[in-house]
Amino acid sequence: MLKGVRVSVKYFTLGLLAGLLVAPRKGDDTRALLVERGREYLKELMSSGQQAAADLGAKARDTAQDTFKNEGRSYDSTSTSSVQ
Repeated sequence: MLKGVRVSVKYFTLGLLAGLLVAPRKGDDTRALLVERGREYLKELMSSGQQAAADLGAKARDTAQDTFKNEGRSYDSTSTSSVQ
């Protein structure tokens, strides 16, 4: 997961620099476009982080259930929280 984020940031930065070097737009237009794309990128990054947290929570819950089952105890899933 972290490796994928690093690669994404690397190519995002390279694309940003290349775009600025050959930008056919005026500075104001380019800045507005960069802000818009930056916001989209942050939304995607937040969504990926939330999904990773949800996946990790589900895996922890499953592990806890398996552990309790193997020990012959019951597992109360109402005490767990969920990431939204």
